[in-house]
Amino acid sequence: MAGLIIVANLAACGGSGGSESYNIGGTVTGLQGSITLQNNNADTLVLNKSGGFSFTNKLSSGAGYSVTITTQPSGQVCGLKNASGVVNDTNVSNIKVNCSVTLSGRYQAAPLIRVDSDVNDVTAAPNVDNSDFLIAQSIPNFSTVHGFATKSGTGRTLTGDRFANSTDEFDVYRVSLQKNQILQLQVVDFSGKDVFLGDLDLELYDLTETLLLSSDSTNEFESITVPADGDYYVVVVAFNGTSKYTLRLNAITTMNLSKQRSVNFRVGESIVKLKANASISAFKASQQHMHLSHSHTNRSALTRFDVSGVVNAVASAGLKNKSVFLDNLKQQNFESYQKVQTLRQIKRLRLRADVEYAEPNYIYKALQVPDDEFYRLQWHYQAINLPQAWDITTGVKAGGGSVIVAVVDTGVFLAHPDLTNQLVAGYDFVSDITNAGDGDGIDNNPDDPGDGAQPNSSSWHGTHVAGTVAAQTDNTNGVSGVAWQAKVMPVRALGTLGGANYDIIQSVRFAAGLSNDSGTVPAQKADIINLSIGGPGFSQAAQDAFNEVRAEGVIVVAAAGNENTSLLSYPASYAGVVSVSATDFANNRAPYSNFGSLIDVAAPGGDQGVDLNNDGFGDGVLSTLVDDSNGSRVAVYSFYQGTSMASPHVAGVFALMRAVYPAISPDEIDGLLMSGTITTDLGAAGRDDFYGNGLLDALKAVQEAQKLGNGGVLPPQPALITSTPSQLNLGATSTANLVVSNMGGSPASITGFSDNADWLTVTEGTVDVNKLGEYQVVIDRTGLSDAAYVGVISFNISTGNSLQVQVLMDVGQVDKTGDAGSVYLLLLDVNNNIIDQASGVEAGNGIYDYSFSDVVAGDYQIVGGSDIDNDLFICQLAEVCGGYPTLNQLSTINVSTDDIAGLDFVVDILSNFGANSLSTRKNDGFNGFQRLIQPAIDEQLNTNKQLVQ
Repeated sequence: MAGLIIVANLAACGGSGGSESYNIGGTVTGLQGSITLQNNNADTLVLNKSGGFSFTNKLSSGAGYSVTITTQPSGQVCGLKNASGVVNDTNVSNIKVNCSVTLSGRYQAAPLIRVDSDVNDVTAAPNVDNSDFLIAQSIPNFSTVHGFATKSGTGRTLTGDRFANSTDEFDVYRVSLQKNQILQLQVVDFSGKDVFLGDLDLELYDLTETLLLSSDSTNEFESITVPADGDYYVVVVAFNGTSKYTLRLNAITTMNLSKQRSVNFRVGESIVKLKANASISAFKASQQHMHLSHSHTNRSALTRFDVSGVVNAVASAGLKNKSVFLDNLKQQNFESYQKVQTLRQIKRLRLRADVEYAEPNYIYKALQVPDDEFYRLQWHYQAINLPQAWDITTGVKAGGGSVIVAVVDTGVFLAHPDLTNQLVAGYDFVSDITNAGDGDGIDNNPDDPGDGAQPNSSSWHGTHVAGTVAAQTDNTNGVSGVAWQAKVMPVRALGTLGGANYDIIQSVRFAAGLSNDSGTVPAQKADIINLSIGGPGFSQAAQDAFNEVRAEGVIVVAAAGNENTSLLSYPASYAGVVSVSATDFANNRAPYSNFGSLIDVAAPGGDQGVDLNNDGFGDGVLSTLVDDSNGSRVAVYSFYQGTSMASPHVAGVFALMRAVYPAISPDEIDGLLMSGTITTDLGAAGRDDFYGNGLLDALKAVQEAQKLGNGGVLPPQPALITSTPSQLNLGATSTANLVVSNMGGSPASITGFSDNADWLTVTEGTVDVNKLGEYQVVIDRTGLSDAAYVGVISFNISTGNSLQVQVLMDVGQVDKTGDAGSVYLLLLDVNNNIIDQASGVEAGNGIYDYSFSDVVAGDYQIVGGSDIDNDLFICQLAEVCGGYPTLNQLSTINVSTDDIAGLDFVVDILSNFGANSLSTRKNDGFNGFQRLIQPAIDEQLNTNKQLVQ
């Protein structure tokens, strides 16, 4: 028996076995050149195409085989599977040579985005007419819609336009709206900017088809303020030309109110003033249907005209006008029809060369529009108890002077009005001219010239980070900063190609007042350095620099990374650097956030794939940004998501801590984090790999810093009025309790309280003499339409301040999933060349699966976007766009031999509502990526693109 065992073992080690011999082979996939394989370092095989292969030499059963690649194909890296083993009485046919891989993932539509159901993209499905009240497209409140409209048809037949020879004059939406809600329309291809001469208007009707409000300028933006809660029709009208558009149903405003003109006017009348050199006789001859009250050009005149018999003319001869909107309106609501036709006639007058102005004969009354302050959308500050910390400090150092936070990033748009008064002198350390983007090497100008190759393609990343740290606050404009009386030192280390490690090292040395390649140091070194940058690869030179910086007492904070991995990212993973992971609105780990044993603390980074706070936007972090879509830089505000957004929250709170205790050291910061005294524990008890030592709490952090600076005793505190919870999300429930408390040391009382919604009632429960204690909140849904609702409870405080608590609730089943429409996925190489194109497969709830097959080795990026105007360019304004992992920070995907899955990202509508207004451009987007198209139409498309630009 023992002898038999020995023989078997010898056979397994490669003995001769039987006399029969067997083939050794398999298959090759994705081969694009010539590859050389070798078996057992002897039998060589050269292959020039994919398919099956077999080595020349056969092997006996029991013999071993070991296949290797001795020569890789040019430009490819191929891998082997099942490459070695032992022949077992059969041919070996499962050796796999894989020269290409599959990249796969999911894209998710941002919450509450919708697409016009009849856009110009002929491949978009479904194509559903929404041009009349009877076939209105239903959309949820607070949604944002991207759409397409044309008065004259596009005339483009080669591209297969849906509306090449027909009109799409009216898009009608039905929606439940709230009082004082702002409806905003951006006409992307508007007349005066674009060859398509788009002129779109915005109208609001009630369910009896009565025209309530209208916005009919010839500019890029239209807006309407909703007069009362109720169900409405919102109508986008193509008055002239062709354009994409974004329609935003904005959230309730609690800002200061001003007047706007009502649309109550006399039908068939207009007040007209002709230009001084105008010919009265020529005007009358061309407008014989009008009666002028007088014939003087030095003052305005009243004109009268008959609108009852006006027929809606098709803009261009030969076009098919599919809309019956005006004909039906004339039958259903003749008064509204007369108003609409009056407005159309007045607008035609305004466009005449001999008319100075023409306007309705208005009957005035006051309506409400918001101030341009967006603090109410910065949910991420309430999440870390920042308003309560502001009652103690806003960033002025005890004893005087400014706390300085260095933002080492892409630079800062120095002219942004929310940042101009917040900056100290910085430096530009981008040393490579090809990377710099500003035409030179290092210099003393840290202004961000943009890191994109064309307009509307830059991230403006440093500007967004700087706004979170210290945007100017309490100025009725823009957004608030965490430490808004601190200063930002802009240090530019990232250019058009990213940031070199050496440049980053020089940047942090400069910020800390250490010797560096500039030969200069700042007048006052930074107290904190924020690094919302990162990547793989440990550098001893960088670790040495951070050791020196820490020895100078400078606190360094860095973003943990956005790859949803535990792999180390630097500089966050260097010793002595505070590593920050990201949370969402619900205080859960954001889905993209890195994690691991070196995470120190968590802070809000947002999740734009959901809208949990019912404000009509994905739950990103709102801050300062730049719009350069028209060729010059203009200040805007935008939502981003990422650990890059979480990190400046921490840096700003550390600035508040240094304000109350200027001597606080990096070691003391580490001790407070590890003790859990300045955080709220999340996840597993104690420190964990997702949240580190917990979610940063600004109030606790400032108070602990005060203790350190006061011998371990908390100094007298001001009144700190808080509510628990800080906001109410009732969902489908109807009652809740709030507890209003004074967490400070000075007395204060509630002098009154109110709410701003008819469905919301607040009453006192058990309160003390200062009216502090429990308050009861009751929701009455009677008569309300199915929708999401937002209200605000305001508590007036004896100190002169106020506490506002947001109340969120739903009526019925509210669908907050997004609908992006048809999205084209592009695989790009490092030069932005399109390698492949794919489409998504619906997986439900606004989520789509996608994959790219047969991808050869190399470096790639993935973007996806819609093409609603069918110009064969995706990712333009009013189209959805996204990229892996986030559009403002595309990651390079290194492909070698293994499939890569989990390449997930969010797509959202690219829009920008004006110079000092709110932008939802996620990375600032792209000025369009061309889809894969037929060569026969390349020339026409390129010509169109040049004209548009």
